[in-house]
Amino acid sequence: MKEESIGFALIENLKNQLQAYKELTDLAEEKSNILVKGNIELLEDITEVEQMLILKLGKLEKERFALMNQIAEKTGKNVSEIKNNILRDFLSSEEIGAFSAVSDELKTVLLYLSEKNETNEKLIRNTLDYIDFSIKLLTDAGEVPTNYSSEGTNNKEAFHFIDKKA
Repeated sequence: MKEESIGFALIENLKNQLQAYKELTDLAEEKSNILVKGNIELLEDITEVEQMLILKLGKLEKERFALMNQIAEKTGKNVSEIKNNILRDFLSSEEIGAFSAVSDELKTVLLYLSEKNETNEKLIRNTLDYIDFSIKLLTDAGEVPTNYSSEGTNNKEAFHFIDKKA
């Protein structure tokens, strides 16, 4: 029950996804360096390229799902049941090796990308915390408690480097 054209198309799809994820990984590494340096303009450029790659990956994933549906039809299985053992029965011996190699590399790249994205998320969160701290420092600087008012509340006079109302 071998179907080489669908199997070949699936492998090509996975290779294309792998290439796009490798590009995302390169961008994630570049993003880490940019976050450390604080170059916001380059960060915006990288984000635009990432968005284009994500759109490309969305199209590839739709294509892969359509291929998996075709395999499910030909094997009489539900798409959710298609696992490696069913694919191995469906693919030719040449395709099995190529499929295994691509899927293994794809898993490795996705794991690394996930770790890199977590690191970047922490860097972004730290940067935002620093910005928030700096703004609060500037807007709340110089608060001086004064005497109590006739209502018994503490009146505070303050001077600000930046007007909060602005």
